[in-house]
Amino acid sequence: MPASCSRLRYRPEALTTSRGRSWHEHRNTAERALDRASRLLGGLDRIGQGPITLSIWEAEQDAAPTVVFVPGTMTHPLFYSPFLDAVSRHGYHVVGVHPLSHGRSPRVIRRFTLDDMIGNVRDAVGYACARFPGAVGLMGSSQGGVLTLLAAGGEHRIRAAFPHNVLFTPLRESLSVTRFPNALGVAYPVIRRIIAAAGRVLPGLQVPMSFYLDVDKIFSEQEWRDEFYRDPLGLTSYPVSFLSSLFATDMPALVDGSITCPVVAFVSMGDPLFTRGYSRLVYERLVAPGKQLVELPADHHLILNERFENVTPTVLAALDDHLR
Repeated sequence: MPASCSRLRYRPEALTTSRGRSWHEHRNTAERALDRASRLLGGLDRIGQGPITLSIWEAEQDAAPTVVFVPGTMTHPLFYSPFLDAVSRHGYHVVGVHPLSHGRSPRVIRRFTLDDMIGNVRDAVGYACARFPGAVGLMGSSQGGVLTLLAAGGEHRIRAAFPHNVLFTPLRESLSVTRFPNALGVAYPVIRRIIAAAGRVLPGLQVPMSFYLDVDKIFSEQEWRDEFYRDPLGLTSYPVSFLSSLFATDMPALVDGSITCPVVAFVSMGDPLFTRGYSRLVYERLVAPGKQLVELPADHHLILNERFENVTPTVLAALDDHLR
């Protein structure tokens, strides 16, 4: 599968503006760069699937380590530009993944699945390993954190994985991440079978994010909620094919020992969506060498957006510990 890849280099002063304005400026700068520099790359072959776009932030040193970044639900890496700029200026190449039919990737396939996105992440890792000589780490936020762990299973090219948020859908407590009441947990196995059946019968049906996630738990600040819904590159719904593949999977990679690199899991202590209790429950089941849980003092879900100034130093320190 070819990937459309833009090579981006941002000026350090870009982060001096306010959070809301900063994101607009970063996004607009990135879009102009994409329009100027987009080109098709060969070598990322996933037969039967469409092209994806990679946004590249280059470090000053070519031998610098690389962070492959996976965005959250329905978003794209440019949504995280202030944070990713900071990572790049700290001395990392950054490869931001626009998953299939997300962001700047062509909207050519509507019935994608979880496995499609996992394949996108692994393709991006392959690109990073081929393009840059240094160590490669894999990081994702929210849904991107889930994809980070799933893609890390059996992936021997990465030095470490850095998920922000962890999810293990076989646990009935996973209902707490959705907008459905925890009381339904007693019927969770039946619910998962129904979801799996829906994926077979109605794979193309589009489900709004607000149907299965509590938007008030995702966004703590109105400006970021507005940015999300105004974003011309963002999505507001997913096909049942994806949601069924997410919630009906057994996610064996998290517990069968196929993750062979260290895992540093970041959680927000007051995250209203992925609660501290749920995150600890999943972390306890995670099987990985040298795993570490880093609890960040924040009460937001979108910490890499709404609190990125506060959490970035801790994240960078973890990256340095494992990738340098």
